[in-house]
Amino acid sequence: MNINIFRWRRLVAAIALLMLTCGMPSRAWCGSANLWVSFYGGLIESYSSGQLKKSGMPTPVNLTVGSVAGIAFDKSNNLWVMDGDVIERFTAKQLKKLKKDSSPTPGVSITSTSTFVGPTGLAFDHQGNLWVTDDENESIDELSKAQLNAGSGNVTPAIVITSSDLDTPDFLTFDGDGNAWVENQGSSKIVEFSASQLTSGGSKSPSVVLSNDGSGSLDDPGQIAFDKDGNLWVPNYDAETVVEFAPSQLASSGDPTPTVTLSSASFVGPWALAFDSKGDLVVVEYDNGTIAKFTPKQLKASGAPVPTVSVTGTTGNAQITFGPAS
Repeated sequence: MNINIFRWRRLVAAIALLMLTCGMPSRAWCGSANLWVSFYGGLIESYSSGQLKKSGMPTPVNLTVGSVAGIAFDKSNNLWVMDGDVIERFTAKQLKKLKKDSSPTPGVSITSTSTFVGPTGLAFDHQGNLWVTDDENESIDELSKAQLNAGSGNVTPAIVITSSDLDTPDFLTFDGDGNAWVENQGSSKIVEFSASQLTSGGSKSPSVVLSNDGSGSLDDPGQIAFDKDGNLWVPNYDAETVVEFAPSQLASSGDPTPTVTLSSASFVGPWALAFDSKGDLVVVEYDNGTIAKFTPKQLKASGAPVPTVSVTGTTGNAQITFGPAS
């Protein structure tokens, strides 16, 4: 085979794989993504991929808002922020100028005085709808894509789901099938609402409820996330562990023992976690602000791995996500 043709085919295959990856809901992972960390005090820090390659105390780029909790990127790389009881949108263009203007005016501000009581975490579903966890109203609320595109205003969420199994829900995430998994700080349980349950509001019983196995498998959990193989990872603030549940353990309710339990010496109060495009796991400590990175190899078995990178950050973090470079 002509070597030029061979190289061309390899290039086409690589581009196709990249396009497939970038078309997934985790599109913000593509390229040299930054780690974005929100703090309850009204600060969002952005760390470049280069700053997360070695341990130290790098200086992040900051976005200052009023009282931030949840953050999430849409498919256009706009950042949506839960600022108190207001959801704000900052465009990708604004984020690239944060070094010159760390307090830009949001282009969209959405309130919901009829529904929001204590809104916290944010997450987009596969259709581009934005979901909000409300830990005081004990609900998960959907702002439809159409409502987001309509611009600023006071709206009633398109869907509001309540449940007796929701107990101080702070964060939620979606699996590959579009099911919503919700962390409950109050009960230390993880619950799933199936994709079919998410099409309408009302009081509902989760399709799956995961409980503590009696040995601290779920103990004051924080922000949860799925890896590329469909395993669910949970940080336990009180137990000072990070645990993994395999897909088979997520099929039905129960109190499964995690397939992997990490109890690294770096864990003091693990609260938020996320995966980058390489499958590295980043865990952020609430109490001391440490940002710790672990490789996929370190996640294969239980133990106390030493982070490959440990960055000193700010304390009191809320939610983290990977997104575009600032």
